[in-house]
Order: sequence, then C-alpha cells, then structure tokens
Amino acid sequence: MNRIDMHTHYLPPAYYVMLQKRGMTVLDGGMPIPEWSPEKHLQNMEALSVSLACLSVSSPHLHMGDPAEACETARACNEYGSTLMHSYPGKFRIMASLPLPDADASVEEIRYCSSALQINTFSLMTNNRGVYLGDPRLDPVMQELNKIKAVVSLHPTEPSSVPDGCCEILPFPLMEFFFDTTRTVINMILHRVFENYPEIRFIIPHAGAFLSVLSDRLLGIPQVFPDLAGIDIEKSLAGLYYDLAGVSMPKQFADLKKNVSTDHLLYGSDGTFTPMPLCKKLADDMEHTLTETEKERIYRENAIKLLGL
Repeated sequence: MNRIDMHTHYLPPAYYVMLQKRGMTVLDGGMPIPEWSPEKHLQNMEALSVSLACLSVSSPHLHMGDPAEACETARACNEYGSTLMHSYPGKFRIMASLPLPDADASVEEIRYCSSALQINTFSLMTNNRGVYLGDPRLDPVMQELNKIKAVVSLHPTEPSSVPDGCCEILPFPLMEFFFDTTRTVINMILHRVFENYPEIRFIIPHAGAFLSVLSDRLLGIPQVFPDLAGIDIEKSLAGLYYDLAGVSMPKQFADLKKNVSTDHLLYGSDGTFTPMPLCKKLADDMEHTLTETEKERIYRENAIKLLGL
C-alpha cells in the first residue's frame, strides 16, 4: 500500500545558504545537517512505499535574528517548493514556511502562497524567537490562515528557555521537542485558537508528544481556574490531526487513540533528519501494530480527505 507521508523534510537551497552563512554544521543542539536532493528523497520514498511526500523546512527554521533575511528566505524556499511540485507532479506537496514571529510579513507570505503559488498548506514552528503559537500577537496570522482554510502542520523547535546543565548532552529533538510541542498546543487551547479559527486544520507532530499522557490532568483546568471556564480541552484535542512520525509505536499510539479517533491520524516518516534504516524500522513497527482498517485510514485515506486530493 502506498503511503502519503505527512511529516518529512527538505532543505531548499536558500535554507542551506542561510545555515552556511552562519557556519552551522549541526542543528538543534547536536543534529548533523543531512544532505538532501529531490532525487535522493524520491529514492527514500520508494524504499518506504510512499507515493506522495509533504515537504517542510524543519527546525531551527528561518528567523535567526534578521527579519529581512527571514522574509527573503521564506519566499525563496516557498518558490523553490512550488517549482518542485511542478517538476515532480503528484510526488511532492509543500508545507510553506512563514517569517514568524513577524505577523505582518507572514500574512503577506500567506497571501502570496495562496494566490500566486496555489499553496494552502503550511508548517509553523512551535515557537519563533520565543513567541509561541497562541500568542495574541499572532492572531492576524491565524485569521489569514483561517480565511483560506489552510492545513497547518506544527513542528517543534528549541524551547525559548532550557535549564542550564539539564540533559545538555542530548540534542533537543530527543526530549525538548516533546516539551515544546505540548506547551504550544496547550497554549493554543487556552488562548482559544482552535475555537476561534475553526477552518484551520492543524496537524500535531510525533503522535501529540506528551498531550495524551497529560490529558487527564489537563481536563481539570477549566474547573480550577474560573477565567478558563468554557474551554473544552477534550474536544480541542479530539478535533486535531496527529501524525505518527518518530517512535510512536506501540505505547504512545495506544494512549493517543484514547483521545482521538483513527480518522484524525496520519503517517509520517520524519525522513531526511531520521536516518533511513531507522525510518524503515519505524515503518515496520507501524505495519505490525496497525490493523488493516487502521492502515487504510492512516496511510492514505485521512490524508486524501485532509488535502482534498
């Protein structure tokens, strides 16, 4: 069965240039920068039985302190992604990048992607220079995404603050990314992002990080804090989509199914940054864990409906 990969990464030329300008050879506290090309990605897709890959730029993303550079790089990455889609029809979809936390520039880029590039799928970092999704300063961005009924995939990045000396030998993706995803989604719930912008279809990465583990504890928030009365955390969590990229089998997957139906779950390889042997092992683990009905939905059907294919 051919899978649709909803969580996989590419490195556009403009992104490489930005990293090289800073002399960066590793990312996120220790992850090596992988080599990437369309041809190599297509080979990996074949090895994983993937027919369509939704490509996004991963962490640390585009804004490294220079707002103009972030805008230029976002535009160059998105235009390159659009060219890829036309050069390899039916193989690639692009999750466009935004120059967050600059709200005005991001709104302009959303409009350009939607009108000029015909792209309505986007990838947003959990925080951008310490500004977390859910922050009211980003409301104009959410309004614009809501207007075009965008599909928005979240991706974790380095938290705005990490305690000194705490697990300093671990690259951020191994643990801190899960904390930041969880923190961001809860922040979005408490700021009523999912309630106020219902036309955006949000995808939460890595099987929801720690959300399922904390869900019972979080459900009591509206009862404890009167100002948050009326927020339905259970409904918000159930209404989101979740990709299963990373090590989600079998324990995390079992917990996630307690909060969301399988028609909101999506396949993800986490490819390019995850080495191919591990991608294959994780795909095999998924193959042996899912039922046949779950495979049909998670590998293809849910993505087809979400993307309007």
